Amino acid sequence: MLWNQNIDPTKDLTKKPFILWRPFIATWEWLVPPTVAHRDRQSTLSRWVAATVIVSICTSLLILGVIYARPLKNSYKNMRAESMVKEARRMAENGQVVNAVMKAQEAYSKAPESIDAIRLNFEYFTLMKRDTALYFYDKLKEHEALTPADEQLHVRCLMNLGKPKEASVALEKLMRVKQPSEALMKLAEDVWGQREQHKPLLNVLRSYTTTHPEDKESALRLAKVQVASGNPTEAGEGMDTLWSLASQNETLGLQTLEYISSLPSLTPADTAKLIQRLKAHPKADDRHYVLALKREVQQFPERKKEIVMDGMMKYRDKKRDQLLPFVRWLVEEGEFSKVLTILPEQDAKTHQGLLENYLNALTMLQRFNDLERLVNDPKVAEVLDPATLTMFRAHLAYVLKKPAEELRAKLIAAKDAAQINGRYPALLRIAQYGEDRGHFDIAEDAYRLTIKAAQRASASPRIEREAFTGLIKACTANQNTESLLQATQSAVQRWPDDTTFIESHLYVSLLVGKNIELSLRNAHNLLKLQPKDNQRKLAVSLAFWRLQDIQQAVSFLQYMDLNLLTEGQRAVFAAIANSGGFHNEAVGVIKAINPRATMLPEERRCFERVLEVK
Repeated sequence: MLWNQNIDPTKDLTKKPFILWRPFIATWEWLVPPTVAHRDRQSTLSRWVAATVIVSICTSLLILGVIYARPLKNSYKNMRAESMVKEARRMAENGQVVNAVMKAQEAYSKAPESIDAIRLNFEYFTLMKRDTALYFYDKLKEHEALTPADEQLHVRCLMNLGKPKEASVALEKLMRVKQPSEALMKLAEDVWGQREQHKPLLNVLRSYTTTHPEDKESALRLAKVQVASGNPTEAGEGMDTLWSLASQNETLGLQTLEYISSLPSLTPADTAKLIQRLKAHPKADDRHYVLALKREVQQFPERKKEIVMDGMMKYRDKKRDQLLPFVRWLVEEGEFSKVLTILPEQDAKTHQGLLENYLNALTMLQRFNDLERLVNDPKVAEVLDPATLTMFRAHLAYVLKKPAEELRAKLIAAKDAAQINGRYPALLRIAQYGEDRGHFDIAEDAYRLTIKAAQRASASPRIEREAFTGLIKACTANQNTESLLQATQSAVQRWPDDTTFIESHLYVSLLVGKNIELSLRNAHNLLKLQPKDNQRKLAVSLAFWRLQDIQQAVSFLQYMDLNLLTEGQRAVFAAIANSGGFHNEAVGVIKAINPRATMLPEERRCFERVLEVK
């Protein structure tokens, strides 16, 4: 009877739970008694079962926590990283490049395993031409997350880092496993076209254009490579394709005409066709009309005056941007008085491009009073950017023969203004201007700033190469061996296949006595390619001299044309010869050297060493 009575007076027995829930409720109350009375009536078995279930559940939760805590944490980090990646891309689209790069790095630091964060950093560091890009490429490879776009970006990354051989190998591998595409063809042109590997590039492009006849841009790429190949048959086929594309009235036709116009030499028939087409193309503008005038003067120099006057008639009522290409061409042609005729001073003062050419014309006409008045005019200062304005003031100081210190101060002001604006073309002009006028320290600094600005802006490699060449010359003129060593080393890192930079770096390294064994091996390899090259023979001789192997050093001095060496290199030649016992010959070389000649300190010591023995 006790077992059947209701021990919970608060429970209404008339209200029973839904029939399907009753077994679950009964089981739960058997394991977890709802009241003290129920707990007193609980059997030993149910207590053990309840304890076992509770312990099992807790243990399971603990095990699951251990197993899934890290994945859950990583999943949360990946979600945060994906959000940062999206934010970084939005920043880049809005022009906030620096902030975008920082946000991408933050995303990677938050979630080092996030594929999106790794890929974004790979993209950004490739554009920035940093070695770090290769690290992120390897991370993508480790995760087996590489896409065709990543592989193509890897090739471009290797090109940006100055590794054309590795880029070529990577591209060949990519070509073997991927279907040809327009992006891949463009990449092949960029890689193999720069290295002038015309044969593999021709094969790839020809194969692609055969299977994709509708792709006119690839046909244009193939034609360009054919023309540049040096093979008369290929060049002829390429020109035929170019003229076929140039006959189109679309944008591609105009691009083809621009390329034809850039070719250094054309037949008279092709030149006439180009002139006519540039003037008649429906999408052509004033730039193309001026290109036609330039070609016309080149083909008919006796008609130059007539061609210029025809242009003057056409552009007499044009203003600002329409007039700029024609005015720039007049300056290039030396028609400075015509610039002043067609361009009133008041109109020039309203447009930077026109004003620059107007000031150049005044300079060449030696109208220095007008030039000085304009560069000091407040209205001109509002139109010209600070770098250009300060450069004109520096040039004015030079032509008016102002004191050297005033010229130096204005050159430095121009350099600083160009640096602030990040204008690498202006920095390069300032460097060349300073070099031409003997201010080599300013030139050296400006060349370095040009390289940095060009690299930040991902400018044309031509700008960087020109700046590195100038930097090496300026360091030599400054007689700064340490700076010269750093400059040549940076140049070789940027262009590892450029033998000119390699030779310069080897010579300077040997001159200061650094990495002698390695430099000797590299110099030997270069000499094998050109056994009669004087610069390379001197480098090998200098290496043996540094290693105290005088006999070997002297053996490489034979049959050298000293006229092809600099005066400093002749001093080195004389010092090596003198060490080998050829004293009279060394003295003869030294006598022919101007004692005031520009030499590096190490070369000067070689010069003085022979004089002391004398």
